[in-house]
This record gives sequence, structure tokens and C-alpha cells, in this order.
Amino acid sequence: MTGNSGSKRKLMDLTSWVIIPFLFGSIGIYALFRLLQRLRSSAYIQDAVVVITGATSGLGKECAKVFYKAGAQLVLCGRNEEGLKDLINELCRIRKGSIQFHKPHMIIFDLSDVEAVASAAQEIICLVGNVDILINNAGISYRGTILNTKVSVDRMIMDTNYFGPVALTKALLPSMIKNKRGHIVAISSVQGKISIPFRSAYSASKHATQAFFDCLRAEMVPHDIAVTVISPGYIQTNLSLNAVTEDGSKYGVMDKTTAEGRTPEEVAQIVFRAVGEKRKDVLVAGLVPTVAVYLRALAPKIFFSVMAARAKKERKFKDA
Repeated sequence: MTGNSGSKRKLMDLTSWVIIPFLFGSIGIYALFRLLQRLRSSAYIQDAVVVITGATSGLGKECAKVFYKAGAQLVLCGRNEEGLKDLINELCRIRKGSIQFHKPHMIIFDLSDVEAVASAAQEIICLVGNVDILINNAGISYRGTILNTKVSVDRMIMDTNYFGPVALTKALLPSMIKNKRGHIVAISSVQGKISIPFRSAYSASKHATQAFFDCLRAEMVPHDIAVTVISPGYIQTNLSLNAVTEDGSKYGVMDKTTAEGRTPEEVAQIVFRAVGEKRKDVLVAGLVPTVAVYLRALAPKIFFSVMAARAKKERKFKDA
């Protein structure tokens, strides 16, 4: 018995001498890898010309802060002139280390107006020359039943969430290709991968966004233009408050799911890392939405049953 105990003790000692250094070594290598990734990301973004749409609030505003702190040359786009001016003043008060800061520019236009988008793209090119990174962030949400929603509302959602970003991307792409440098980012949604009841127009616009930028990614490989699609779940923004309803009026309600979502600051950091690492497709969601995405692909019958039950439950709640 004593011999067996001694053998076991020697084996445990040997195991500890092998496994523990291996574990600490692995942790150290991973930490070094992440550090190198962050340094490479910062180098990629520093001094880059970054155009951000929907920059006056929510995720767009937080992205502006993150990219500005990394030394990017920002072109902030939106419809609210005062909001853009306030953001620029806020950014200009930021000082961090020895990074060279660039005073942000602003371009005011309505993304749903294709002609205004074309004009804005020309203004951007005249202002900064070449655009390195375009972040298509602006968008609008929707709540309503398909049966009662006016087609004009569907068109308005598509103009803002799909045709606007597509038009801006197409307008800026030629200069990127000529410069042999560029990165297109589309802020989509989990609802660009799965559809949920009473979000038809929004889901449709995000599905179209996902498809378009997936195609663009493949077509831009010969030109070395990166394309990143980021699909967040619920974020604590005013998206639901500003959502439109069946007749185009404002929804004006802060949904519980939105209020309990991730913070814009957290998602902006994820966007920053995804851009710096040139990731192709990023799902930013909790366990349930992530499972739903895979369920839709692997077990569609179950997914359809779950969505039917959800629609029934929400309809009863609305009628109560």
C-alpha cells in the first residue's frame, strides 16, 4: 500500500510539474496574442479616415468616441446638425496620451434620400480625399402587423436601412478601389438572420443588408477591400422609441428587451475590435438569440413553431 501511495504521489507531482506550467504558458500566449491583436487594430485605425452614419446618438455616437480615441479622422454623418456639433465638441475635449487627434468633420443629409446620399458622398470625397473605413450604422426600427402596415412604411424602412447604405457604399467604393485600401462595415441585426413577428419591415431590410454585403465581400476580394457585417441583438438605445408603426407614426415606447440590452459602449468596443481584426461576420447576441439563429438553420420546423407561439402570445398581449 505504501508503495502504491508513493507511486501515486510521484505521478501527481510529475503531473503538476507538466500541467501547471502548460496552463500558465497557454494563458500567457493567449494574453500576448490578444495584446498583439489590439496593437495591430490600433495601428490599422490610427489616422484612418472613418465615415460613420447615424452618429448623433446610440451606437453611432459611441463608435465615434471609440474610433476618435484611437486616432481616426472622423467624418460624422446624420440629420441633426446640433447633435453633430455637440458630439464634435465633446470629442474635441478628449485628450489621451500621445495619440494625434484629428478634428472631426460633419456631413448633414438624410440617408433615405438617394440623391442626397450621392451629393453627400461627393462632399465627403472633396473634404477628406479617400475614405478608409465606412461604418453604415444609421437605421430605423418598426413595430406592426403585416396586414395593417402601409406599403409606404415598408418602402421608408427599406430606403433608410437598405437603399441608403447601399447607395453610400456604391458611391464611395470606386475611390477605395482606386486607392487599393478600404473597409466597409454594415451594422445589421440579429433580425437580419432570423425574423420575429411584428418586425416584418425591419427584418426584411436587415435580411437584404446581410445578403448585399455578403455578396459585396466576395466581389471585393480581388480589390483587397474588407467587408464586415455586425449583427447585434438588443442595445440600450432609443431605437424602439423612434421606431415607426403601421401608419408611419412614432412607436414611442421603450421595449423591455431594449432597456435590458447591451450598452452602446460595450457594442462599440466590439465593433472597434471587429474592424481592427477585419472580421467578416460578427453576431453580438445572448444565448437565446444565438440558439435561435442556429435553430433556424438546423431545425427550421422547430423554429417556425416557436415563432408562431410567440406571435400568438404577443397578439393576445396587444389585444388585452
